[in-house]
Amino acid sequence: MRLHPLAAACLAVLLCAALTSCSGPEEDADDAVETPVGAAVDPDQEEADESGPPSEPPEEEWPFGAPVGWADQPMAVADPSASPDSEDGEEGEEGEEGEVDPGQEEADADGGTGAEAGDGSEEDAPKKRNEHPGVTGGGEGETVTATDADELAEHLAAEEPLVVEVEGAIDLDGTVRVASDKTLHGVGEGAELTGGDLVVDGSDNVILANLDMVSDGPAIAVRGGAHHVWVDGSTFSGGKDGALVSVTDGADHVTLSWNHFTDAESAVGIGGREDESGALRVTVHHNFFDGTSGQHPLARNAEHVHVFNNYFRANPEYGIQSAHDSNVLVEGNYFESTPVSVSTEDGEPGNVVTRDNLLVDSDQPELRGSVPDPPYAYELDDTVSVPDVVMNGAGAN
Repeated sequence: MRLHPLAAACLAVLLCAALTSCSGPEEDADDAVETPVGAAVDPDQEEADESGPPSEPPEEEWPFGAPVGWADQPMAVADPSASPDSEDGEEGEEGEEGEVDPGQEEADADGGTGAEAGDGSEEDAPKKRNEHPGVTGGGEGETVTATDADELAEHLAAEEPLVVEVEGAIDLDGTVRVASDKTLHGVGEGAELTGGDLVVDGSDNVILANLDMVSDGPAIAVRGGAHHVWVDGSTFSGGKDGALVSVTDGADHVTLSWNHFTDAESAVGIGGREDESGALRVTVHHNFFDGTSGQHPLARNAEHVHVFNNYFRANPEYGIQSAHDSNVLVEGNYFESTPVSVSTEDGEPGNVVTRDNLLVDSDQPELRGSVPDPPYAYELDDTVSVPDVVMNGAGAN
């Protein structure tokens, strides 16, 4: 029996309605699952969900890179607060107050037991030793600006850590002393120091960077037991009396890097005839010795001098010299038109070890003795590329 057309239409409507009611929830469920990853999601919201909360901006890095070499190496140093008088006095007061066991404090101060402290005499009094972690300069202090010699001298003599920025040309008008925990660097074009020198005498934790210095004599002197000093990315010229940069008188843990030496008789002097052995550990790397006559460096009584990846060009006297029992390691340097690349002093020679150097119109080095490798990590650039690398990177910006 055939259905009436109207009845058939009604039946079709009822069937469609039934099918829709069954399939609707399932499709809605599928949509609910797909919605978080589908095109309907807000892109900004999706990116936020995937990446989590916004991260803090990275800290600004020191624009001249990181120290490499001896200046970055830890070193045991005496604690100036550990004088015998001050220790005895402090222990006595605290013992009377009953707050600290004097015997225990004495053991703590010496880093050992009370029995190691001796008989209590001034000669046997314990000496505290701290470890200097390596050069950081005045990074923990405020940043100040110097536009004249008086401002510069005041900032560099301050007791607290400071980052001192040099703006414009400054006539030093003599010697300016640099106290501990200081960073001094030039900013902008035309930052120049003339008419004097910077002296780091007995100070520690000093960074001198991006300086353009013109001096008739030494431009920078590191002496008097100063330690952890980094001279980086600077240009030195005009020296006629002594080396442009000198490291003497028991100075230790010094790095000279990415500097341009030009228009001078002598570039770098390390140690002297009167220096005692055991200090003068210096790293000299990626410097451009551009036509300077000698001392690149001249090392005397130096415990360890590491000279690597420097560019020597047209140095008429010699490149490097080791004297007075110095220990000098020379590697990965490029010597061009430097008649004597590496030598030892005739009367008082030092030790020299060379490797991976490239000589162009330069004589073979004079080798003597043995020199240990440095204790720090470093990477050597390919010697063939040293001229391009150094000329593009050395000197004040």
